[in-house]
This record gives sequence, C-alpha cells and structure tokens, in this order.
Amino acid sequence: MKYIAFVASLLFSVACFANTPVITQQQLLENQMSANAYTIIDVRSKEEFNDGHVKGALNIPHNQIEENMSVLEALKDQTLVVYCRSGRRASLFEDVLSKKGFKLKHLEGDYLAWSEKQLPLIKK
Repeated sequence: MKYIAFVASLLFSVACFANTPVITQQQLLENQMSANAYTIIDVRSKEEFNDGHVKGALNIPHNQIEENMSVLEALKDQTLVVYCRSGRRASLFEDVLSKKGFKLKHLEGDYLAWSEKQLPLIKK
C-alpha cells in the first residue's frame, strides 16, 4: 500500500511540474557537494520542517511567500530547488516565483520520495 501511495505521489508530482525542471534526489545530493550548490527551499509548515528536512534547506511555507519576499529576492540570482511533502504546495510556490523570474527546479518525488529512499534528513 505504501508503494502505491509513493508511485501515485510521484506521478502527481511529475504531472504538476511540467513547467518547472525536475532535479532527481541523486542530482541534488551531488549538487550539494559542489561549490555552486543550489539553494533548497522547503515550503512545508514549520512543524513539518522541524520533523525532518533536506540538509541545508530553508523553510519558507508556501502560504508565506509575500512575508518572505525580501529573503527570496536576495536569492533571485541563484537556482532554487523547491519541495514540499508530495508536490501540491511546491507547485503553488513555484507558480508564483516563476512569474517573478526566479530560476527554479523541483525536487522529484518531494519529501515523501526523499524519506522513502532513506536519504539524509535533519531533524530538530
């Protein structure tokens, strides 16, 4: 059953992000080791973020874009990798920022796929 939910989530993510280039988990792990590492944005709630997030991720909840626009504008010259739990909130976030000219990538499979593959997480 978990596998079916995971596959459904992955398919939903791919369908939602046809306009935002996708980065795989492996590509992101490799990028994190480079001198030109992308900035990672976790758009889940603060509580979800504290329960576990990708190393180096900034927490900017999807419903607080305007309140955090000064932070985001300071990152505008960088590529942002965006993720949420399953894809819906990241899609909303990406839609707003793409219209403002941000360079974006979407983490394939979002948090569910990252944790399912038991990739490194930071927990507070």
